[in-house]
Amino acid sequence: MRTLHRYFTLLIAFMRVNWRSALEYRTNFLFEMVLSLLEVGMYLFYWKLFFGISGGVGGVTYEQIVALIAFNHVIYAGLDTLMGNHIWDASELIIKGQFDLFLVQPKSPIFQLFFSGAQPLRAVQLLTGTAVYAAVMPLTLQSIGLYLFGVAVGVAIFGSWLVIIHALTFRLGNYLVVIKLMSVILHFAKKPATIFSFAVRVVLYTIIPAAYLGTAQAEQAIAPSAPMLALLAGLAMISPIIASWFFRRGMRLYESGNLIGARM
Repeated sequence: MRTLHRYFTLLIAFMRVNWRSALEYRTNFLFEMVLSLLEVGMYLFYWKLFFGISGGVGGVTYEQIVALIAFNHVIYAGLDTLMGNHIWDASELIIKGQFDLFLVQPKSPIFQLFFSGAQPLRAVQLLTGTAVYAAVMPLTLQSIGLYLFGVAVGVAIFGSWLVIIHALTFRLGNYLVVIKLMSVILHFAKKPATIFSFAVRVVLYTIIPAAYLGTAQAEQAIAPSAPMLALLAGLAMISPIIASWFFRRGMRLYESGNLIGARM
């Protein structure tokens, strides 16, 4: 418990520093908020129009699509709050040899690499997805509990896979491949996995974990299943362990950028 408390305190410290820095760019923050609203609004409008013309697809209801969009937006926003730009930039820091700075710190270099970018201002985007979820789901203790559970599970699984994906940088030596792979995951995550063939669904639940950014949560929010909820909880608990092991294996291949002196 002491270790968890120390890391939580460090995360709060990162947020305080980044909060003060972000306040100097309020216009950019407001711009991101507007883009967030437009993105969600466009997806809702597109799917509403699509369902109005076709009458549905693959046994998926419009309510399930709305829940998927809500979960997808909130899960990414939650991770964006915890990691900030390091969601995308971690690989570039590794390539440029700037990982040295985190290796000499007393805390876990993996934790500091990803969570030092924590940006609390982006937590406001969580309100957009939450409002969308509340608009389509009845506000009961069960629906609220499933919502919080789905978001926590999604953040844990997606965050772990991000760490694994960035760990590929140690082996590939090219962060562009990592960015493209992340873009593929986010692209498929915005669509219900059930509309794809069985083979594609297997990929979306394993190799490319896009289904855990909305599809799985939306299905459980509408028709909860105890075995599936237990499976999601187990996956959320084991994913960070696997991610940490995979990243540490990659660290053995890291070549120092010798930037410690310049930074200090």
